Amino acid sequence: MLRNTTLFAMLLALFAAQCSNSLSTPYCLTTMGDGVSSTFSNNFNCTQVTVSGSNHIFQSSNLPNHKSYYYGSSSNLYEALPSGNTAAGTNKISSQNLKYTIPTTPTLKSGTLTGTQAGYVSVGITANGLAVFNNAAAPPDNLSTEALTFDNYAGHPQNSGVYHHHAAVTKVSSGMTNAALVGVALDGYLIYDEYCNSGSGSNFLPTANTNAATGNSATDSVGDSATSLDRLHGHTATTKHLTTATYHYHYMLDPTATIRTLLGSYFRGVPGTVSN
Repeated sequence: MLRNTTLFAMLLALFAAQCSNSLSTPYCLTTMGDGVSSTFSNNFNCTQVTVSGSNHIFQSSNLPNHKSYYYGSSSNLYEALPSGNTAAGTNKISSQNLKYTIPTTPTLKSGTLTGTQAGYVSVGITANGLAVFNNAAAPPDNLSTEALTFDNYAGHPQNSGVYHHHAAVTKVSSGMTNAALVGVALDGYLIYDEYCNSGSGSNFLPTANTNAATGNSATDSVGDSATSLDRLHGHTATTKHLTTATYHYHYMLDPTATIRTLLGSYFRGVPGTVSN
């Protein structure tokens, strides 16, 4: 009897420790519904993904699964900003209810392209369930100035608490040379790190296009090839997840932002919708 009592006490202590430890881990719920693309089910977390008609539906509370200055000093998820960076005012991370309706089969748009700076709540979602923002900052700054408010994971919240990435997603990728999948844009095209991988196992760096997207025309895709990017950070090539040559974006130097960003000034495809 004594042994059973002791065992029960040990189990209670272990359960309490596990509960205590869970408080130090950011909220992260991952569910994948029937029919969800293996690209998402095998590579995305902290988001709930389902299929509805011709769209994937992503839903996320948009809470980072890592520590951040922007959780606030009273949180056990708080950590100091990187040396030399300053706070983005009094902005703090808050839970959201972001719902992305993203085409399952993206379509290259002809003629007039849709701007990524057209007032979207978010222009994409990262592989760890966080909002992707465009390549712009509040005037008169460019994004290189705003980048000085990023936390240790290269993100920050705006004034209503939406944590987001304009640039690197270091929680997903430990280094730009690994050709990691970092997210998907609202138009359904995948977003990768700087490097690409044709699926053969060898990574290569596509040639960047340093010309600004000068207009809202599909001609901004000029320069797109398997080994070089267009003005929108994209090209058509195979990858580890795309066995047929398909358009996709890369984290790359953006002339508008003057730093590397996840997306440029325009979507190459027809964007879906996002709500909060």
